[in-house]
Amino acid sequence: MNFFYLTARLSKLKHSVAERIELKQLLSEVYVSEQKSKDFFEYCKNYKLAPWIYVQLERLEFFENFQNSVKYLFTDVYTKTRNQNEVRNKQAALFLKAFETEGIEVAILKGNLLLHTVYQDIGYKKMNDFDILVHKSDWTKIQDIYFRLGYIPLGFGWGGERQKPADYSHVGMSFISPDFSCIVGTQWGLKSPTTKFSVDIDEAWNTAQPFDFNGVSVKKLSPEYNLLHLILHLGLFKCGTRDLMDIANLLQSLQPIDIQKILAVIKKANAAEKARFALVMTNETFGNVPPELIEGLKPKTFGYISNRLVSALKTLDATGDIHTSYNDYFQDIEKNVIYFGLFPEFHKKLFFYVKILKQIYLPKKNIALKLSDVLPKSCFFARIRARFVAPYHVFSLLAQEIGWKFTILLYLKLGFDLTFSLKNYIFKQDSYFDYLKKLGIEPDEIQRVVKGIE
Repeated sequence: MNFFYLTARLSKLKHSVAERIELKQLLSEVYVSEQKSKDFFEYCKNYKLAPWIYVQLERLEFFENFQNSVKYLFTDVYTKTRNQNEVRNKQAALFLKAFETEGIEVAILKGNLLLHTVYQDIGYKKMNDFDILVHKSDWTKIQDIYFRLGYIPLGFGWGGERQKPADYSHVGMSFISPDFSCIVGTQWGLKSPTTKFSVDIDEAWNTAQPFDFNGVSVKKLSPEYNLLHLILHLGLFKCGTRDLMDIANLLQSLQPIDIQKILAVIKKANAAEKARFALVMTNETFGNVPPELIEGLKPKTFGYISNRLVSALKTLDATGDIHTSYNDYFQDIEKNVIYFGLFPEFHKKLFFYVKILKQIYLPKKNIALKLSDVLPKSCFFARIRARFVAPYHVFSLLAQEIGWKFTILLYLKLGFDLTFSLKNYIFKQDSYFDYLKKLGIEPDEIQRVVKGIE
């Protein structure tokens, strides 16, 4: 039983008669025993698919065939996910209403939009945060609203200062609600301007459409720009069924699909290579991407992304599962960079600086193998080579998110910040965690939320 194939087919939004018959046959081989059913659930849970698989099993009327113990496992994960998303949406409605009152235009992004427009189910997957698109000029006013509502900045701003919208970034600092249920990701672009991509944000706003979010008037991007955002947001290694199904199901929900309009938006953003990677991987997983959409993408250059695609497809062919090299190493490093900036003391910064260096130059064995798409049972020389070239892959991974130039600058800046932090032994400076304690907030609460990000 190939759980990857089964869960991918189940994750599709719509099914033909033939696909339903195939799913019925495959599932009959799963719930033939309780152990196999539990193995199926564990696979779904491990790759964060359990909530949506539960919804699909119910919609397709296959759920009742499972044993009660397995039904409980699926129901429990779905219920918790739905409850978390409902609480987050209620919190989001508060600041969105404040934006509406002050005339601040906002568009809802990614999963928090798709759960309404594509999936029609608020619990289809766990959301890390609530991402919104705003105008760069509104960022200062938006921060005032967050502070007024008691939101806590996750980083800069604990001295009461307002962060200015940086030209080298497309996103502001995150804020978390007073009850810790909603992390807001506020951005004025769809990808960092330091990368090779160039999104026409004015056109994105001009083609945006009205949308009602829990009674609040907001915007949603056009299907083409929503698709572009999903493509640009997709990781090269954080690229599993859960990540790709939003692309597949958005395409499936569009009737008809305007291929030429999609291609025009992708090419204008200089995203042909990344789009080809995303759409080929989506097609390999779900099999429903229009061929002319992939054929219409001819990248001007074939670089790291194209090489990663070739390697990923070989691994998929060898193992029968797209998740073999799945990892979110960029986020692992990003968390330590965030912690590095939260402490003023040299010795505390040094701790995280060393962790970052180890992550770059000496990643753990399992990560090094995944970054080279090398299987644990591969030959000795392949495993040694994977460890040797790991730093190149790590830097390339970072560069895909923030650009090569900014990757190098950030790397150098960490060293300078560490050195200059020695002055803080003489000139005492409060840390972010001192700020939290003054508010009566236990730092462990914030760390728990950050660690819970998937």
